[in-house]
Amino acid sequence: MHSESGGEQEDERLTECLVRFEHMLAHDDQYYFDVADLEELIDHYMERLDIDKAWKVLELASNQHPHSREFELKRADILGLKGDYEGAMKSIALLEAIMPNNPDMLITKGSLYSKLGKHNKAIEIYNRALETAENKNDVRLLLSFEFQSLGNQLEALSQLKMGLLNSPNDQGLIYEISFLFDMMGENDSAIAFFTKYLDEHPYQYNAWYNLATFYIKKRDFKTAIWALEFTLAVSDKHLMAHQEIGDCFLEIDKWDKAEEHFNEVLKIDEDNPDALIGIAECSEGREDFELAFKRYKDIADTDAFHAEAWYGMAVVREKQERYDECLPYIEKALEIDATDPEYWTFLADLKEQGSQFEEAIEALEKAGEIAPEDVTIWIAKAELVFNHVDRQLGIEVLMEALKISPENAELHYRQSALLLASGQVSEALHFLQNGLELDYNKHILLFEQFPDAINIPRVMDLIQIYGQ
Repeated sequence: MHSESGGEQEDERLTECLVRFEHMLAHDDQYYFDVADLEELIDHYMERLDIDKAWKVLELASNQHPHSREFELKRADILGLKGDYEGAMKSIALLEAIMPNNPDMLITKGSLYSKLGKHNKAIEIYNRALETAENKNDVRLLLSFEFQSLGNQLEALSQLKMGLLNSPNDQGLIYEISFLFDMMGENDSAIAFFTKYLDEHPYQYNAWYNLATFYIKKRDFKTAIWALEFTLAVSDKHLMAHQEIGDCFLEIDKWDKAEEHFNEVLKIDEDNPDALIGIAECSEGREDFELAFKRYKDIADTDAFHAEAWYGMAVVREKQERYDECLPYIEKALEIDATDPEYWTFLADLKEQGSQFEEAIEALEKAGEIAPEDVTIWIAKAELVFNHVDRQLGIEVLMEALKISPENAELHYRQSALLLASGQVSEALHFLQNGLELDYNKHILLFEQFPDAINIPRVMDLIQIYGQ
């Protein structure tokens, strides 16, 4: 209670100072402020990026407390925000001559070098600050950012891990470690790290939550649910854990369990749009299409700019084979959000069903521009062009996809199928061999797309060689 009371008193003090300072400016008057109050005012305006007022406070501070070193550091901070790095460095030089090992001064100096793009120099300065800083984790975080700027993700991660070793309950570090693993695409390494961490700190619910997110990225939804259940065992009001566990149950067609967790989200946040969408998806999964449509419509009626609700209505009508009703809903979704490739691929399917092949291709091209590494879009476009426009052009579409994702086995099998269908057996065998070398088990894709391949001896011989 004492700390809460102290915090309230500090807030009241800051509010009083703000009122006095704003009144002083408005009436061109002069009031006295002590050093601590002026520092609070400068920090307040800097946090809100109101640099002009922060500078006015600094000028007042310099007049009222000309010998205070604290304001020289604030001067460097403000000049840095204004982009006057030369002026900021001059202020730092004055301070460094007096207190060369002051961590706050060194952190400001390091940040200036960082803004100038001199990341190695910033690292050198931050390492000096690390020796005397009271909160070493703040400095390690800055070091991590610098190593990230240099493209050295492993050292960036190492800095964060060292920080967590010294402060195992630092939630900020847990978040940053998770973010960095995600950015590196190191799902397995992240799982190994958080599993080991949780062996020693089993009550860290955010670590359980982060562990679950990496299982989700691997589409291991059952294990993700296990980790999320531990999250909720420690923190039963963890909104995102309920949401994610609901989404995981959706992925494995456990509609009742999913809806149960979405309802838990609504107990915490009664208008949560993600949970409402999830509940509508549960109805859709049970094939209660009219209820699903009503739930999507209720969301759109409440928030006309909720693209996913409009998309949901389009999907439901498509599943009901009421194709003529789909188009207005998907067009509305795209009007709100034209950056979701899933909406464009859905539109392409509708156009293809209506034999509007050119418009279908245009929709897939839009999707491909948004998600160029999504091979399913390339495959859909290639098949559409191959079947309805020109076979050779369809083959060329997959050649473009292979330039982007040359290690994707499915693309090689799909290309082999198209070439076989067009009678280009020798060329098809080349791509079949590539696919077999990359992932033998996916060769079933060849027969799914071109069943007659089973009747071509050279194809079967090649598959048999790699299957030995």
